[in-house]
Amino acid sequence: MTKTVGLALGGGGAKGLAHIAILETLESMGVVPKVISGTSIGAMVGSLYASGMTAKQVRSAVDELLEMPGSIGEAFDAKRAFGWLELLSLQVRRSHLFDAQALIEELDQLMGVSQFEQLKIPMKVIAADFWQRKEVVFETGDLLPAIAASFCLPGIFEPVVIGDKVLVDGGMVNPVPFDVIRQDCDIVVAVDVLGKRYPDGDQLPTYFEALFNSFQIAEKSISMEKMKHNAPDIFIEPEIVDVKMLEFHKSEQIYQQCAPACRHLESELTRLLA
Repeated sequence: MTKTVGLALGGGGAKGLAHIAILETLESMGVVPKVISGTSIGAMVGSLYASGMTAKQVRSAVDELLEMPGSIGEAFDAKRAFGWLELLSLQVRRSHLFDAQALIEELDQLMGVSQFEQLKIPMKVIAADFWQRKEVVFETGDLLPAIAASFCLPGIFEPVVIGDKVLVDGGMVNPVPFDVIRQDCDIVVAVDVLGKRYPDGDQLPTYFEALFNSFQIAEKSISMEKMKHNAPDIFIEPEIVDVKMLEFHKSEQIYQQCAPACRHLESELTRLLA
């Protein structure tokens, strides 16, 4: 009997573009995940792939979003003047800094589906219940609100209200959600894209660096504790160095840094599938 593979994609902002390289590796091996789970950027990339897009199509779509103009003239003529920068518009409000509605609308157009049940591959999206301080796993019903909830980092994006729940970034409770698919497949592959950060000359972080890296310290602690009790069969941790949370323009650097991890994945998965 052929063994089935489940894929858990973690959060990490721009570093989550490494998930695309992971998907490309699986495709090159002829491996189609039986189920995908995702938190934050992992939920976004995972849902795009689960909708039926190939890894190459996901990469092309992201590259188009990230395309930067070569001149002021090109900026005026471009379909998207500044890539994802214009999709994350600054909205200083009571509870958040950025409005991600344009990004959600872009994802909606790319996927062409609005319900979990319409996905080609079953998908589980992780968010956190703000007031109850609990994990919420979405796998049925409306897809886009679940994705929005999964990546709305507290203080950065507005919390998402679904039913009677106020929801925030799933990384607060389950940064790499490999445990939620354990019962659905034979082999669990988990991808942690938090990477590493080092001081930029000054030991003291900037405001946003302190905010983002503090979240990631907590996320890493959660993942390490979960690994002690229910480790995945394959744990992939790309060596992504010095890429900040919103530095999506470093996509090529991220893909290159992910290459050794992709080779490790291919080797380990080939062994387990034999």
